[in-house]
Amino acid sequence: MDGLYIKIDGNGLPVDHPHFESNVRQIYPDHDFNAGPPDGWLEFERVAPPEIGAYQKFDENVGADIAVAFSHNGLEYAVVDGTVKDVWHVVDMTAEEITEKQNAVKSAWAEMLATENFTELNDWVFDEATCSYKAPA
Repeated sequence: MDGLYIKIDGNGLPVDHPHFESNVRQIYPDHDFNAGPPDGWLEFERVAPPEIGAYQKFDENVGADIAVAFSHNGLEYAVVDGTVKDVWHVVDMTAEEITEKQNAVKSAWAEMLATENFTELNDWVFDEATCSYKAPA
């Protein structure tokens, strides 16, 4: 599988986005990759985004510089033990955001019941813990 590398600046911080090893090899055809990445580059390790709870969100204050590649902020590239990795930042919603989300889910549910003929869903109950509707037990 094609590994990933990312360019680092003079302060050892990641620059832009990771590149496939095959692309970096084209840039440095004479470099011995068995000896490690070329100068000014580090290996990059993708880390899957975390599962976030019903009342959590990605931190919008982190990752604005790379968010164009994602549908949200909350991700930064950081050097961890000599390798650059995805570092995800998740924060809890405020009380106001929780209420807003709950109201939006309840409103969408009521609208669906009003516009569709889903009478079998009338007895479903809002589950505050998951911010979703559940079938009756």
